[in-house]
Amino acid sequence: MDSTVQIGLVVLIYTTAILLTLITIFLIKLIYTSTKLAKTLSQTSEMINKELEPTLQELKETLGSINSIAKNADNQINRVKGVFEKFMCVPFRVGQKMRGLFEGLKEGLSAGIRLFRK
Repeated sequence: MDSTVQIGLVVLIYTTAILLTLITIFLIKLIYTSTKLAKTLSQTSEMINKELEPTLQELKETLGSINSIAKNADNQINRVKGVFEKFMCVPFRVGQKMRGLFEGLKEGLSAGIRLFRK
């Protein structure tokens, strides 16, 4: 019985050693792959940062140009609105003066008719 236990223990020791070796190899491979992935991600983030800065600068310039165009259009609309208001006020003023003129003519004619009627 002693030899059977010894054989079982030897098989157990060899099996444990082989399994520990395999686990160690897989862990080393995992660490290596993780390190490689981290380097790749770092390079990718650096590349994105390098490409993103000019893009953001161009975007700022474009937004500035769009804002300038919008302000210019707003100023032009306000100018046209002011001219339109002035233009619309002129006929209204002329209409008021014409109404006063017609009322004066009407009163003058009625006064003349009353004068000659007597």
